[in-house]
Amino acid sequence: MYFKRLAALLLAVCMIAGSLAGCNTASGNSTPASSQDAGAPATDESSAPAEASGETSLTGKRVRVVIGSTSTGGDSYMVADMVTRYLGAEMGFNGKVDPVGNAAALDAISKAKGDGTTIMMFHDMTFLSVLFGAVDQQYALENLTVGPRIGQNPGGCYAAHKDAPYSTLAEAAEWLKENPSKIVRVNIESGGVSHLTFVAYWLWAKDTYGDDVAGRIKAIVGGSTDEKKQRLWDGNTDIIYGDYSAFVEFTKEGVDNQLAMKIMDPADVIEGVDIPTMAQNGVTFNGEPFVFSKDFAMYFPKDMDQNVLNEIAAAMQKVAANPDFQAEMAKLKYKAVSPEETELSASQQFIFNKREMSKSLIEAAPSLDDLT
Repeated sequence: MYFKRLAALLLAVCMIAGSLAGCNTASGNSTPASSQDAGAPATDESSAPAEASGETSLTGKRVRVVIGSTSTGGDSYMVADMVTRYLGAEMGFNGKVDPVGNAAALDAISKAKGDGTTIMMFHDMTFLSVLFGAVDQQYALENLTVGPRIGQNPGGCYAAHKDAPYSTLAEAAEWLKENPSKIVRVNIESGGVSHLTFVAYWLWAKDTYGDDVAGRIKAIVGGSTDEKKQRLWDGNTDIIYGDYSAFVEFTKEGVDNQLAMKIMDPADVIEGVDIPTMAQNGVTFNGEPFVFSKDFAMYFPKDMDQNVLNEIAAAMQKVAANPDFQAEMAKLKYKAVSPEETELSASQQFIFNKREMSKSLIEAAPSLDDLT
């Protein structure tokens, strides 16, 4: 009799476990998380973040994280690597960052399966490159899925050789006014944040000093952070754009004179760094101080599985609340977003709104052919 009761009890437990497992898998093919044309995508209760746990859809899997940069020394790689480590620990996957470049990253994520095994982590160049026409309209936000925000970098800035005759972008324009035979070459990337901030500077110089000075501010286009630094050291450019963390070591005492730099004009305030920003140096757009931070987010294919996306968003909220993650971001002068800011609907609204603001600046800009 004892064994019969035990067998009945075990059978009941198995039936309950099977029922629960069926509930967890019944909604495996959910409605794809896609963006809509009218600004931010519509959301409903189904897009609320799932509760992250030890077991997730990505547990035990290999996840490829593509970024829109080919450099392993810039902020795109460092932010993505950091988030991948923490997110992988939270969700139980083995992630690796693949620095393939902007066009290749957009192509990879647009063709990826919607199962979360390929993630794109990148900043505003994701949509700026489309607005600037650097990549095809097929990569517009409407044809991707915007995921949670993962961080912010206010440290995008310019740098010149330590011996340059100017210490700010405004001083460079003034120097050009006083030296009518000189030009200033600025190394940027087409379709990226550097392109946008350069346009704001160029338009300000044109409004402030006229066509002659603006016409002698020339863009040199292309190159990774390391390649831009090499051009500066070789004398093939005068000013370069990159990240504070990639430049700061070359501003320290004892650096070889050929490599010594001065950092100038971050596009936003860097906490703990006493370098005047573009806005503080007087650069404006439409009469308002120009401020621009890089905002990093995750991007997925248009037909991304909503359940997996919810799991990733829930895990990212836990990462954002992790004091160790916050401290590691701050050490590199990056800003960790709050758990509320990583929430899907808030993140999507933010990215779509920022795209509209950027669009207005780009529409006022001359073509890149006129700037080079």
